[in-house]
Amino acid sequence: MKQTMKVGNTATISFHVDEGMQPVFEGKTIHPVCSTWDLAHQFELASRHVLVPHLEPNEEGIGSRVSIDHKRPATLGSAVEVTATVTKTTQSEVVCSIEATIGGRIVATGEQIQRVFSKERIAQIITNADI
Repeated sequence: MKQTMKVGNTATISFHVDEGMQPVFEGKTIHPVCSTWDLAHQFELASRHVLVPHLEPNEEGIGSRVSIDHKRPATLGSAVEVTATVTKTTQSEVVCSIEATIGGRIVATGEQIQRVFSKERIAQIITNADI
């Protein structure tokens, strides 16, 4: 990673909750809100936005952990902001704390960890995944 990757770096993404983000189990929509699994995707995306500007051309990130504490629902049509902040960084790992808000009110908090490897090493990991 480049030397520009530092604790305190942030990235914020925004999205509107739509019908495709609702929790659906066995073909049945459960609630008219953003599902936790869709929120996990948004957490990963915000963390990626923190990471990408600091990768060397031959590097890529791969998620190794995501946690979410869902505090309140984000209803259909809500505008949600997700901010990822680097809390720890090593030569091969970036840890971000994440906060999702609607109008400044906390919807969810959590953490995401990305490992950084050469693209070649990631290809090897994927190739050997089924061995």
